[in-house]
Amino acid sequence: MEAVTREIFWNISLVGKGIMYLLLLTSFFGAPLYLAYLWWNRVRLGTAAHRFDRLPERFRRFLFDGFAQGNVIREKPAGLYHLSLFVAFLGLFIATGLVTLEHDTPLHFYFGAFYQIYKFAVDTCGLLLVIACTLFLWRRYVQQPAMHQGPEAEKMLDNFENRMGYGLPLLLLLAIGLTGFMLEGIRIATNPQSHPGWGYLGIAFAVLFSAAGADAGTHLTIWWVHVLIITAFFASIPFTKLRHMFLAPVNIFFSSLRPRGRLEPITDFENAETFGVSQVEEYTWKQLLDMASCLECGRCTLNCPTVNTEKTLDPKKLVMTQREHLLHKESFLHHLAAAKARNAKGGVQIELPVWTGPDLITEVATEAAVWGCTTCGWCEEGCPVNIEHIQRIVDMRRYDVLMESRFPEEIVNIFKGLEVNSNPWNLGFDKRANWAADLGVKTLTEDPEAEVLYWVGCAGSFDERNQKVSRAMVNILQKAGVRFAILGTEEGCTGDPARRLGNEYLYHALAQQNVEVLNRYQVKEIVTHCPHCFHTIKNEYPDLGGNYTVYHSSEYIDQLLRRDLITPQQASARRTAFHDPCYLSRHNQRYEAPRSALAAVPQLNLTEIAQSKNRTFCCGAGGGAVWKEEKEGSRINYKRVEQLMEANPETIAVGCPFCMIMMDDAVKGKNLDETVQVKDLVEIIAESLERREGAGD
Repeated sequence: MEAVTREIFWNISLVGKGIMYLLLLTSFFGAPLYLAYLWWNRVRLGTAAHRFDRLPERFRRFLFDGFAQGNVIREKPAGLYHLSLFVAFLGLFIATGLVTLEHDTPLHFYFGAFYQIYKFAVDTCGLLLVIACTLFLWRRYVQQPAMHQGPEAEKMLDNFENRMGYGLPLLLLLAIGLTGFMLEGIRIATNPQSHPGWGYLGIAFAVLFSAAGADAGTHLTIWWVHVLIITAFFASIPFTKLRHMFLAPVNIFFSSLRPRGRLEPITDFENAETFGVSQVEEYTWKQLLDMASCLECGRCTLNCPTVNTEKTLDPKKLVMTQREHLLHKESFLHHLAAAKARNAKGGVQIELPVWTGPDLITEVATEAAVWGCTTCGWCEEGCPVNIEHIQRIVDMRRYDVLMESRFPEEIVNIFKGLEVNSNPWNLGFDKRANWAADLGVKTLTEDPEAEVLYWVGCAGSFDERNQKVSRAMVNILQKAGVRFAILGTEEGCTGDPARRLGNEYLYHALAQQNVEVLNRYQVKEIVTHCPHCFHTIKNEYPDLGGNYTVYHSSEYIDQLLRRDLITPQQASARRTAFHDPCYLSRHNQRYEAPRSALAAVPQLNLTEIAQSKNRTFCCGAGGGAVWKEEKEGSRINYKRVEQLMEANPETIAVGCPFCMIMMDDAVKGKNLDETVQVKDLVEIIAESLERREGAGD
């Protein structure tokens, strides 16, 4: 069996082997070290960020989401292409390592059955490499899907990386695979002692080279070409878009472990000299690492509401242009840091340099992009390397609002309403509980021992359509025998609109007041039908000392159903499509409770569409957008209704007051209100609890 093998480095001199090892080891180890040096010097220009907590969870993400391609394979077909490329590259890397072990250590295993299987595996990995590279090249340079389009040329640096794109590294990988097959074929054809094993492609290439009369000189030439291509591939990594091979897993390791959509607070209003971000170096080091790690794959755009309605904001282009801006400003920032360090040592003070290049907000990002975001979270859901887009956008809004008083004029009345009456409609705060005047609902002042606080929210209190949802929720709670109460006029806006619109100071004031009220009553459990209130109280109030068990209405109703405290009896034989609210589904992964609750209604026919659950499409209201005019492209809520109508529903069920407003508006705007109803799932459940007249007689 030992004859079933081949001579390693056949036809290669000792000097040739030495040069090969020098080239490959230098490029293999030097490239990642130089890449780390380059981006360490850039990333450290950012501000502090604590990302060393919960290390076991971070290592799990690093291994499964980064190394094992957990995030990459979600989108087809590109995810499968990438997985094939990764498996092929890793397989060939391991195969090379095994040959090195055989040749340079006392281990002896490269013969017999192992050799046979080894040759089959190597040929298969090589074939996968060639196929994957070809498919990627076809996709990027022939098909050219819109998601791969980059920013305007004037916003991109004219450097080697941008000129080469993904073309150079993919061509180098393709050449590595092809020259590898050529080497195998020439060796089999010209060296009788080189057993082909189960190398099926090597055998096929050997036939071709035998017919062409290849000899040992041809083999040596191809060998050197192969070695030089591999060297060029590794050496090019710091200067091409393949830097993500090393930086993307690192970025995944340091990604936020907190709920998606949770914003970092401004912790020191008294002593801070500036608020938000207006200079790229004011981002945290993690946000700068995000820029370096971007694959430019465009997955963040697939379900982005602004991209899909032809608006300026494109999360991929935003990250790319900010990265280019960082690289453009890099030398200035290092010079500025050196000048500050010299002045800090004392002595003669030198004048600090002043940046005269493009402005981060108005020119690099643009105001239209900064204020276009609905904070729906799809960009972060879709990104395979866990780039955090929302925080970087809100940081720029914070600067606009708190430092420049620069924001869309529609927002003026929103801020005024929140400041004066603690609601964005600017209706009298003393009217907050009027919707419940005839329902016998107690406040916590009247029943401080209530087991559950029903947090109504501003829309449920002041918007006429959503007041019906509040009344339906009360109906359900009363029928279930739940001892609940509301805060009445003591309830204020959670601050969600202010915070997403960049007014962190106003959010802090509103939230702190609410936390004080809730803690004074020692509230433990809260139920709300507004996902924005749910998200803010559950995930952001803990920063201010407010720690509560918070349920969305769908979760709480589902619990009541499971405990048989309520039993739907009225059938609803209507085709129903449920629109997942972004802040319930994507930000907080609550997919099943709404469906479970709706499924309890007799004969209700719940249908799904492709854009549901974590892939839901925004209604267009989040991030304060419900109060802003859409001045670009088409309307987001119209786009969402078009998607929902693919299921041919008779009812569009929602679970959010803002979704109710936007879906109702779109249904009417598209003249569908004669055939399609928009109802909150709370209303559907409440109606199902009403017995038909004469039922049970």
